[in-house]
Amino acid sequence: INSSRNLLPKFFQILSRRNLNTSPKKLSEDVGFFGNFFQRNVAPQEAAHSQKLSSTEKIILIQTHDVKPDCLDKYEQVHKNLVGHFDEKALNTTSLGHFGVFVGSQDQFIHVWKYEDGYKTADEVRKNLLQDDGFRKINKEMTSLLRKRNSQYLLPFSFWPEAKFREKNHIYELRSYNLKPGTLMEWSNYWARAVRMRDYKHSEAYLGMFSQVGLLHNVNHIWCYESLEERKEARENVWQLQQSSMRWSEIVASTVPLVTSMSSRIMTPLAHSPTK
Repeated sequence: INSSRNLLPKFFQILSRRNLNTSPKKLSEDVGFFGNFFQRNVAPQEAAHSQKLSSTEKIILIQTHDVKPDCLDKYEQVHKNLVGHFDEKALNTTSLGHFGVFVGSQDQFIHVWKYEDGYKTADEVRKNLLQDDGFRKINKEMTSLLRKRNSQYLLPFSFWPEAKFREKNHIYELRSYNLKPGTLMEWSNYWARAVRMRDYKHSEAYLGMFSQVGLLHNVNHIWCYESLEERKEARENVWQLQQSSMRWSEIVASTVPLVTSMSSRIMTPLAHSPTK
């Protein structure tokens, strides 16, 4: 132990002389080396993501309602009344779907709306509803049935197919991805090719969008299937497909590192949903 203590002063003397004898050039090289090792240089953006990834002024509103378990039937009826009230008032909004979650978050309902003129429409609708006694009455009744609620504004991806209402009975899958900040553009470059592989039957891709207000760095995809079995087959078949010299396995390997968390919810349309 004593010999080890005697060695310590000599060690610090050597270290001190080494640091003092280090030339500015050498020091600069060392700093540069470690700077490159620990830091990631990010090129500055020339335009907002919204301008590059979405070619429309339209915005999407997603509302998430967690309902009290003993109020599910009443909630569906009250929400149907709410949608009917919106139709009567001829608000400049389009209902894209109303769903109940049956795999994922239980007792949860997802509502998707489109504002044709973007935030201008959203502002007008909000102002009108604040002065609407009929809306306030229905909304008060509905909120008494909820445990929690959340809303989010998103922009549709320009490379994603336009949402078209489905007929008959379908199930829908809402896949949500939380991305690392600064990776949305890279994610989108891969998915511009990936969606053509995933939607090879031209019937599965319903909505693809990225967040603007609310939870940020968030992407949501909604897929449509006839059944869980068809979903299984579609997800297995895509591994055999190739697009633009890139296989599905390569796209998965490239996009997974961009994700911090993800979730999947399987939903069924409510009776008053425009898409079935």
